[in-house]
Formats: sequence, C-alpha cells, structure tokens
Amino acid sequence: MHITRLRVEQFRQFRQPFELTALEPGLNIITGPNEAGKSTLVRAIRAAFFDRHRSTVVDDLRPWGDSAATPTVELDFQLLGEPAHLVKTFLGKKRCALKLGARSFEGVDAEDHLADLLGFTFAGKGASKTEHWGIPGLLWVEQGTGQVLEVAPARDHLHKALSNHQAPAGADAQDASKGTHVAANLAASRGDAVLDALRAQRGELLSGTGKPRAALLQAMEDVDRLTAELRALDEQMALYSQQVDQLALLRQAHQHDDAAQPWEALKAQLAEAQAVQQALAAQEHQLAQDTARLQQLQQNRDLLQAQLQAHAQAEAALATRQQALAALALRHDEGEALLATARTAAERAQSRSAAARAALQAARAVAQRHSLQAQQTEATATAERLHHALQRATTEHERLSTLRAEAAATAITPAQLDALRQRDRALRDATLQREAVATRLQVDLLPGQHLTLDTHGQVLTLQGQSTHLLDAPATLELPGVGRLSISPGGADLAELARDQAQAEADLAAALNKLGLPNLAAAEARQARHQTQQSELRLAEQALALVAPQGLDALRAALAQAQARVQAATTALQALPPLAEATSDAVSVPDAEALHDTAEQAERRSQQALSQAQSAQAALHSQLAAAQAEIAAAQAALADASHQARHAAAQQQWLSAQTEHAALAARVEQAAGALRAARPDIVAQDIQRLQRSVQQLQQAHQQRRDQIMLLENTLQNAKAAGLGELREQAHGELVRGSQRLSQLQRRADALNWLCQRLDAKRQAALTRLQAPLQQHMQRYLQLLFPGGSVQIDEHLAPGSLTRTRANGALETGDVSALSFGAREQLGLISRFAYADLLQAAGRPTLLMLDDALVHSDDTRLAHMKRVIFDAAQRHQVLLFTCHPALWRDMGVAERALP
Repeated sequence: MHITRLRVEQFRQFRQPFELTALEPGLNIITGPNEAGKSTLVRAIRAAFFDRHRSTVVDDLRPWGDSAATPTVELDFQLLGEPAHLVKTFLGKKRCALKLGARSFEGVDAEDHLADLLGFTFAGKGASKTEHWGIPGLLWVEQGTGQVLEVAPARDHLHKALSNHQAPAGADAQDASKGTHVAANLAASRGDAVLDALRAQRGELLSGTGKPRAALLQAMEDVDRLTAELRALDEQMALYSQQVDQLALLRQAHQHDDAAQPWEALKAQLAEAQAVQQALAAQEHQLAQDTARLQQLQQNRDLLQAQLQAHAQAEAALATRQQALAALALRHDEGEALLATARTAAERAQSRSAAARAALQAARAVAQRHSLQAQQTEATATAERLHHALQRATTEHERLSTLRAEAAATAITPAQLDALRQRDRALRDATLQREAVATRLQVDLLPGQHLTLDTHGQVLTLQGQSTHLLDAPATLELPGVGRLSISPGGADLAELARDQAQAEADLAAALNKLGLPNLAAAEARQARHQTQQSELRLAEQALALVAPQGLDALRAALAQAQARVQAATTALQALPPLAEATSDAVSVPDAEALHDTAEQAERRSQQALSQAQSAQAALHSQLAAAQAEIAAAQAALADASHQARHAAAQQQWLSAQTEHAALAARVEQAAGALRAARPDIVAQDIQRLQRSVQQLQQAHQQRRDQIMLLENTLQNAKAAGLGELREQAHGELVRGSQRLSQLQRRADALNWLCQRLDAKRQAALTRLQAPLQQHMQRYLQLLFPGGSVQIDEHLAPGSLTRTRANGALETGDVSALSFGAREQLGLISRFAYADLLQAAGRPTLLMLDDALVHSDDTRLAHMKRVIFDAAQRHQVLLFTCHPALWRDMGVAERALP
C-alpha cells in the first residue's frame, strides 16, 4: 500500500484546502517548522482510517474557533495492486465514500472493508484507542512515541503472517500446514486464552510458586487439624492409663507417711539445735560486754598517756622559751642603736625638702599669673561668641514655638479623620437606604394652590414643586376634596430612619469634638496641618544648627564662659604683685625636679625611720610576750594541784594497764570458744531442719490433694467417652484424606498440563519467530554490527546482545536502554514487522512523525541506512522539522508553507 495524494479541508489549522500530490512509493520526506501542520496531516491520515465518520468525539479536528466547520480528508492510494479513493467528512456533513478498483462502498461498509484489509478495528463506543489500531497502529509512529512498541493490538495479524511463512511445499504440505496452523494458534492470543483458562483453574488450587491455596489448602489444613485432634485423643487415652497407675502409687505413699510420720524425728532434732543456739547467744552477749569494757579501758589508758606526755612537753617547751628570750634581748639592744641613726637622717632630709618646697611655690606663682591671664582672654572671646549665638537661637526658638502652637491648633490624627470618613460614609449609606425604601411624594401644584402634609405631628404647607420622602404614616389634606392617608411600605423604614438619625448624631458629635463644621473642613485642616508640619521641621533644623543641644545648654555654656572670665579676673586680683615675687626664682620644671628629689629623699628617710621604729616595737612586744609566757609556764609547772594531778595520772595509768591486760586475755579465750562452737552452722542446722519439717508436711498435703484431683480427673475422663470420640475423629480423618487426595491429583494434573502446553508453546514460538528474527537481524546489523536481538513470546524485542569496544559481549534487557536507543530499536522492529506482513501479502505503510530526534550523529547515520533500505520495499512518510538532517537521503523534500 502506498498513498499518492492527500487533501484536507477545514481540518484544524488547514481552514482552506491543502493537498500533497505525487507521493512516491518509497521514501517521502515532508518538512516544516513547528506549527506548520505536520502533525495535523498525520492526524488526518489516522482519522481517515481509525475514526468513524459518524463519531461525536472528534471535535479536535475542527479549526480553532470555527464550530460550524466540516473537517474533510481525501486520500488517493494503491491497495493490493488496485487504485483506491477515500473521502471522509466529519461533524457537520458526515460522509464516508470508498472506491476500490471498480467497486464502491459507502458509510460504515466502506470503513469496515478498509479495517479488514488493513488489519484494525473500531471502538464500539467513544474514541478510537491504541488497542483498536492493529497493524497501522504498529507501523505508524506518532510524535514522541517511537520508543513505545505496542505489539499486542497487531499480535494476531503477525502470527497469521508467520504461519504463512511456515507453510512448506511437497506431498505433506497439507498436514504440515495444519500443524503450523495449530502452532500459530497456540502461540497467538487464542493460545494465550487456552493457557490462561488452564492457569486460572490451576490458580484455584496452586499459587504461582506451586504452593497450595484455596480449596486444596483448606483440605490440607482440615487433614492436619483432624490428624492433630486424633493424636490429641490418643494422648488423652494414654494419659488416662498413666494417671490410673499414678493414683495407685500416690495412695500407697500417702498411707506410708500417715503411719511413719517422719517429720516428728526432725522436730526433736530442731528443738535440740534451738537450745544450743540460745546458749551460744548468751555467750555472745557476755563477750560483747567484755569487749565494750576493754575498749573503754583502752580509751582511758590513752587519755592518761596523753596527760603524761603533755606534762613532759610543757617542761621541754619552758627550756626552749628561755633560750629564745636571751637571743631576743640581744636583738632589742641592737635595734635601739639603729633607730637613733635613722631618726637623725630623717630630720636632715625634712629640712632639705622644706627649702625645695618654698622654691617650687615661688615658681608656680609666676606660672599661675601667666595661665590666668590666658584663660581670661580665651573665656572672654568664648562668652562673646556664645552671646551672639544665644540671641540667634532665641529668635529661632520663638519662631518654632509659634509654629508649634499653630500646628497644635490644626492637629488632627489619621485615626480621627478615618473615623469622620467612616461616620460620613455611614450617614450617606443610611440616607441612600432610607431614600431607596421610603415613599417618594412629588408635588407639582398650580400657582395659588396648596396642600397640607401632616408627618410625625409636623404640619407642612406644600406649594409649587417639591419632593418629600415619607418613612412614617402621613396625612395629606386636599382643600375642598378630602384627606389622603399615606402608609409607606416596608417593615424596616422606621429602623432605617433610626439608623440615619443615629449616623447624623454620631457624625455631629465627632465634628463637635474636633470643633469642625463638616468633613471638608476636617480634610482642609489635615492639609493645613501637613503644611505646618513641613515648616515646623525646617524651623527645627534651623534651631538645631544654631543650638544643637537646645537653648538651656547654650545659656548654660554662656554662663560657664562668663563664670570662667570672672574666676580668672578674681584669681588675678588675688595674686600678689609681680614685683613682690622672688626675682631669682627658677623655672617651674626645674623647681619641680628639685622638689621631687628632696621629697623622695625625705620619703626614703621617713620610710627607713618607720621601719626601724616598727622593727623595734615588734622586738619590744616579742620580748614582753616571751617574758610573760615564761612566767606563766613556770607558775603552771610549780602549781601544787598540777603536781598532784600528774602523780594521780601516773598511778591511774598503771592500774588501767593491768586491768586491760587481764580483760584482753579473757576476751580472747571467750572469742576462741565461740568460734569453735560455730554459731553460723548451728543457725544453718535450724534453718535446714525447719525447711525439712515443712517440706515433709507440705509434700504429705500435696500428695493428698493430687490424689483427690486425679480421682476427679479420672471420673470426668471416664464420663467423656474418649473411645467414642476417637472413633468419630478417625472417620472424619479418612474422609478428609480422600478429599485431599482428589484435589491434589487435580492440581498435579493441571500443573502438568500447563507445563506441557508452555513447553509446546515455546517450541512453536521458536519456529514461528524465525522469519521475524531474520528480518530483525537484517536491520539490526546496520545499527549494531555483530549484534543480535531475542524476540520474546509477545513478538517484541526482549534482550539485545552486542559487542563492546573491548571485544566483550554484552547482553541486556531492551527496557534498560536509553531513550534514543529504545526509539532506534523500536523503528527497526516496525520495519521488520512490515517486511514480515508484506511477505504474507498484507498491505503496509510506514509513517514516522518527528522520529529519531534523540539520536546522536553516528546513530542517526546508521538509522538513515536502515530507513533507506526499508523504503525499497515500503512507502515511508517521514515528517520532520529538521530538514537539514535528511538532505542526504536521495529524495526531494516537500516543505509545508
């Protein structure tokens, strides 16, 4: 099949008729920039074949903004050796006409005939989708979908084409053709349906991994449960026999204990052990008392020993103090001589310092006069400058005060102004609402005529032309005629009148508070206040330039300057005349240097004198203290009571020493005897015997309880009928095992059948895929020299094997390739399908919309060879917006306007 002419009218962007003529049977390259209409022409070809002419879901075919358009597609093409002409009109004037050779078809018949010939179907309802497009959907590549290979819609057609390839010649051609047909059916979608049905039945009993499920799993669980129940009953019966024997043994042991009572002998041993423990406790108590007395004697002996040692230490200390007193007296005499020398040196330094001080005072008097004169001159100049500055600042301050008073008088805050605006707006809204709802009375009287209107007790005389709003009942007097009573409608008139009055009162109160007649005056006051604020800021800046710290600071600075002038003048007048000063006075720095030297010498001499006096005073104090300590120590040692206490302490220490030795020997002997008796072992014996008695009695009681429990248990078991229960459980287990055996045989059979069919199907696929594999390899060598591709069970590329640059073979899944590589392999697959279909006598047409835009230069060069080779056997319509990439294809490009 190849298209020779394409014409569209009122189709998307082609509002006016547009056509492509003289299309070649091989490669045709249609170029144009974005938005030129390439994809529109592709959509037109798809609509001509895939969409019903009566479809109501093809509004996308209309030109934008033209709801009355009638999209039309007209095609001339060769189909199976016959010329064909197809015209299809959508939406407005729905029509489909097909002329194929000498035959003509109209409407749905024409569409169905084309679908049978080209290998596609129509949607039962709604828009046509991918699953309906069949062979054309496989061979026609939409923009951006080259990497997506949907084989399923055309799979049955491909299997038919493959089965035609398998039909051999010769005597057995009919049988072989029949076997090939069966293999093709097994590998096609009908084979999938059979396998799916068998797998579904197997899936009812087995999971995908062969594990039991559903009814089979339930049967296995039932058998396991019944087996467990039977085993439990057997165990219960065995336990019953065991408990009977156990009961006899327990009764025999219980009777023996009742007769022997073995715990009574242990109670006698326990009493003996407790008596021994009490005796040992008395010995421990006596030993504790002796030990306490021994510790008390040790403490008394230690205290007496300390008293004796203190007396000996006091005697030694007295001898040491007497030696120190002699040395201290010698140092005191030497200090007296040093003190006299230091006192003489200090008096001389003091005389020299007084003379230097007088010379310094004379020099400072001369320097002070000159300094005061300079201060007087500088202070006078500063006072005059500050006086002029104060005069200017006072003037600016008075002007600033005036501006501030004016600004304060006109001040109005934004909040106050906003409040006035809100109240004014509220009044306008209330007035408008009242006017909108109130009854409007318009009066137009002739000259000389009048009416009387009574509203709210207020009587008005109406003359000429006037308008009145009535929001309450009113009476209109018509002289010589009568009276009209007017009742305004609306239940909320009174409320609106109250709202208006309240709004008027609120606005009037706010205006009165600010002393303003209306909102306009407030707006004018704010504008005037803003102007005054600008003038005020300028005045403040001028004042800041003259008096940065304010008038008070300037006045204080002037007063300080004047005070400095007065102070300097007073100080100059208080100084003695210059002539009275010493005429040969030295300069102040020289006098200060002499004075500092003299003062340092005086301080050193005074410091030396002070140190000598301090040292001598310290020696004197130490001498007196030493003499007092010696006298006190001698008196204490010579005291008769002290001597008596010392003699008593010596006697007590000897007595305590003797008693301590005797008591210590007795304690040691008692402790040894107590250790030999082992009170801890006696306590353990008591504990052991107590536990033994308790254990024997508890065991006797527990044995009696066990006998009663076993008797009750055996009675209950005998009443439960374990034998009957076991027979019932055994019967249920036999029936469950038979059910499990049946389901297991069915599952094994289905599993075996699916495995055999899978193996047969795989073998059929291998035979059927050989021609497609050959066509695929033909193109693949142009893209990947030395590479090979494996076809999966769905007749799509499954895995790709190719040689890397280092010579190593690499095999990987096609889905793991890059976007560009998947697009290239997808186009190669479509060319192979086209070759296969063409060999089977099926019409083919290849249409590529902006394909291979993701290919690099090297891969694109390889794919050009692939496309050129495919164009030798098929018509290829290639739409592209990159004409420069396809100028080496040996065909003339058709550029869209």
